Amino acid sequence: MFITSKNTIVEAISKDLVQTLYIKFPVSKREKDIIKLAEKKKVPIKNVDKNEMEKIVGKIYSIAADIKENVEIGIDSFIEKAFEKRENPLIFILDSITDVHNLGAIIRNAYFFDVAGIIMPKDNSAPINEKVYEISEGAAYHLPISIETNLNRVIDLMKDKGFWIYYASEKGETSLEDFKFNSPTAIILGNEHSGVRDILKKNSDGSIIINAVNDFDSLNVSAASAIIGYAYSIYK
Repeated sequence: MFITSKNTIVEAISKDLVQTLYIKFPVSKREKDIIKLAEKKKVPIKNVDKNEMEKIVGKIYSIAADIKENVEIGIDSFIEKAFEKRENPLIFILDSITDVHNLGAIIRNAYFFDVAGIIMPKDNSAPINEKVYEISEGAAYHLPISIETNLNRVIDLMKDKGFWIYYASEKGETSLEDFKFNSPTAIILGNEHSGVRDILKKNSDGSIIINAVNDFDSLNVSAASAIIGYAYSIYK
């Protein structure tokens, strides 16, 4: 995968995830600093002309990086890693999140608040692409992600492993202020327009609501993920 955001490239170089750095001269001072960092980290650097750069990434940039992607992991390994982080981990299950900006922001929020990882469906979901890496500000390099074909089966497996499953809804039963993260927990976040699908609701143990201060029933799903992540991070 190729990335062109300078901040994202710096993060990738720092984490030894860049396989090759492509440079089209002339470059700015900022880009010269990136080249120095790449040289320090012994990243292969290739000078290209504008035609080669356009052929590689589809547009003409002065700098681009070929990176190692975050390798998705199977659900068994995913759950095992979750319990390595905390006795009572929190996991986000994403249902039909098709907007790359929301996906990138959710990944960023999850990593910031030490959520153990994200499970998302193979179909009807935004792809984990360059834009997601960029929006997540590098969090997509680190956060465990499991991409599954059947979320309902995953929920059954997680229940067998001791997880309690809840979905977020504006009509939720338990307010987030009163919710207790005292057991392994997975929270399903649904598409902003259609919400969590009924089949997943029926297989859940309950639902939560983020209470609004004003009479307004809509909250961006990435904002909801940040609020839930914060509540989890301060739970005692």
